[in-house]
Amino acid sequence: MALSLVGCDSTGSGGAGDGDDSGPPTGSSPVDGFTSQAAPIVVDGKGDDWAELSERYDDTGDGNIGIERLWMAHTEQHLFLRLRIGQPIDLLEDNNLTLYLDTDNDPTTGEAALGLGAELQWTFGQRTGQLGNGQTISHEDIGITPLPTVRAETFELALDRSVKPGGEALFSGDSLRIGLSSEGDRLPDEDGGLGYRFSTTEVSADAPSIDRPAASDIRLFTYNVQQNSIFDAGKQPNHRRILSATDPDVVGLQEVASSAAETEQVAEGDLDIPDAWSWAKVGGDLVLGSRYPIQATHTIPGSEGTPSGAFLLDTQEALGKELIVVLMHPPCCNSEGGPDELSRDEMRQLVVDGVAAFLRDVNQGEGPFGVQAETPIVVTGDMNFVGDPQQPRTLRTGQIQNTDEFGAPAAPDWDGSPLLDTNPRQTAAPFHITWITSESSFPPGRLDYTYVTDSVLEVVHEFVLATRRLSDTELETYGLQRDDTVIASDHLPLVVDLTLR
Repeated sequence: MALSLVGCDSTGSGGAGDGDDSGPPTGSSPVDGFTSQAAPIVVDGKGDDWAELSERYDDTGDGNIGIERLWMAHTEQHLFLRLRIGQPIDLLEDNNLTLYLDTDNDPTTGEAALGLGAELQWTFGQRTGQLGNGQTISHEDIGITPLPTVRAETFELALDRSVKPGGEALFSGDSLRIGLSSEGDRLPDEDGGLGYRFSTTEVSADAPSIDRPAASDIRLFTYNVQQNSIFDAGKQPNHRRILSATDPDVVGLQEVASSAAETEQVAEGDLDIPDAWSWAKVGGDLVLGSRYPIQATHTIPGSEGTPSGAFLLDTQEALGKELIVVLMHPPCCNSEGGPDELSRDEMRQLVVDGVAAFLRDVNQGEGPFGVQAETPIVVTGDMNFVGDPQQPRTLRTGQIQNTDEFGAPAAPDWDGSPLLDTNPRQTAAPFHITWITSESSFPPGRLDYTYVTDSVLEVVHEFVLATRRLSDTELETYGLQRDDTVIASDHLPLVVDLTLR
């Protein structure tokens, strides 16, 4: 299929990067030349750290609506690409955008395509690829990590330079050539692709630590525990170590089928959470545990069978104010066939519209808890934001779409501004990824979010815990094992440290 042309906002640019560019600054560089940019890129779906890096190629003047611009950078561990497409697309579905990498810079080896001898051919919309020998591969084989997961015009991704699909190193030398194609367009237009060379310059982005800063008054932890896995005796040691290492004050869980009382029992008996905590449940799978008393709960309507939950906590001891925590878990995936034949995108929109309406009512003094103005609010959970970018936009800005059912839009923060999307980064990898599974054709993605009313709350620290890439020293320091987050769930826990602004 051709590139999808459905509309959405593009990703923004801003900020700074740190690059080593041996080639000309734009696509005016010769097609057969080589460039090199060592830069501490972090794949976060926004791309701010590309702002000061040189563009590898600009193809906007070729008359096609397709692949327009390409940036390239690297570290010792990863090759990073940033792509600009002429129209918004869902990168992982309904397109035939294909990446060709001639990783040994030899046109006589690999699959012949675009004048290259490609050792790797990867079609994004089909979520599959081939090696030069014809072997079919998955995302895990090449360590590909793209963002964002919603429709956009600009995407960034990383490829792991250490992978050995089929037992042989994919990146076998210090130079490669790259080409891209989609129906009716290619980049570059000439055969032979674009040259890129790996330098020996050592760069890396600073990774967040697990340590809790002194300025943190409340540490909030949110986690999709994948089908009640905290009740699985084989996985409880993994959960126990994760909770011990992060030491949260408030725990928001999704996919808990058991009751709040049953969750409390397993938390105290098997996960080493103190018995003084309060526990409550809303809907089919949303459970909140807190070292502070839970004063009230409220069910927030959304799509049929998928409510969200609001919890009012007595956090006077920590913040000098009460705290509202909203837990969410909108429906996953992109398939059709929901209630009343709604698409999953439509169902998710109903869920976020419901939460946006709840926040509007709280701000206007009409909410169920009767809280004072400027009461801190956190909205968190496994959001399953794939496809339509309106869902995260609605949650952040209050732009309700189903106004007949949920009323007028309104900015969700107390000062009339959007919520802050905290967007934490992994502890030991340059990714803002929260969901990873080798069992799916979909590559790792960002599905879990934490938003805060930053007019009254300050985020002093944040991270996504991924134990697989932690050093041996870090694992020993925090009492973790390398596969703890791999075994415990297909999601990763998000941790945000907060104080009153």
